[in-house]
Formats: sequence, structure tokens, C-alpha cells
Amino acid sequence: MIGSCLCGAVTFNVKFDSLKAYQCHCSLCRKQTGAASSCGTVVHVNKFEWLSGESNISAWVKSTGYTSHFCSSCGSSVPNKFRGNPYYWVPAGLMDSENIEVVANIFVCDVASWSQVSTSINPYETRPEVENLIAQLCGDTYQANQTYGF
Repeated sequence: MIGSCLCGAVTFNVKFDSLKAYQCHCSLCRKQTGAASSCGTVVHVNKFEWLSGESNISAWVKSTGYTSHFCSSCGSSVPNKFRGNPYYWVPAGLMDSENIEVVANIFVCDVASWSQVSTSINPYETRPEVENLIAQLCGDTYQANQTYGF
């Protein structure tokens, strides 16, 4: 599955035919995306490759550690290494395919009062343990890679 930023400067390949994603309803993600929630997935580094534009990526880090990676040309959120683990966080909206299934909702305690985004699929009040979220998104792939010791 190919993905790209809005201007096409940053492109990448996720080596799957379909993806499982989660929606985050926290206030940080709302501010970062300008939408009611963000939607992303986690992909093992062996299943991810940059095609172009990696040098065009900038990052902003909040004092709490929250990080936002974006295309320097168009400002689109772009993939980034996930919390020091051998995974990339990938914004689902960058994918050219629509073969994406939402399997979890996190920070449902922080849903905007005006949001019409459904939170009924596997709702978590806050953020689940990283290992649990990765397992939900990656399934058998995660189980095969547990030797990384999260």
C-alpha cells in the first residue's frame, strides 16, 4: 500500500494489502489534525519503506514528549518511529488505499462534545498499554516479533 503527503514530496510503502487502525480522541490529536480525532496505525519496520522525501520531514516536540512529524513543504502529518520500538506510526489518511479497518478508539474520555465520530469500536478511556495497542493493530505479526522485549 502506497502512502504520501498532500504535496507528494514524502512517499512510502506499507507492505500489507490491508491495515488495522485506531482513532485517537485526545485534545493533542485534535489540535494536531484540526479534526475530531486522528486515525493511525502501527507498522513493523520490516513492513515499511520510504520511497521519497524522508529528508523533507520536520518534527516538533512538546515538552511532555508528544511529537509531531510533518512534511516541510505541505505540513501533512507523516510516519515516524513509534516510541523507540521497531514500529512506525502511520497516519491512515495518507494511504492511497481505503482497505483500512478501525479496530480501536483511544482517549474516549476526551471526545469533543461536537464530535460525530463513533467511539463504539473497542473504546479505551485513555491510552492502552503500548503492547496491547500494537498487538491489536498488528495481530500475528506482533506475536512473531515479541522478541523485541517491549
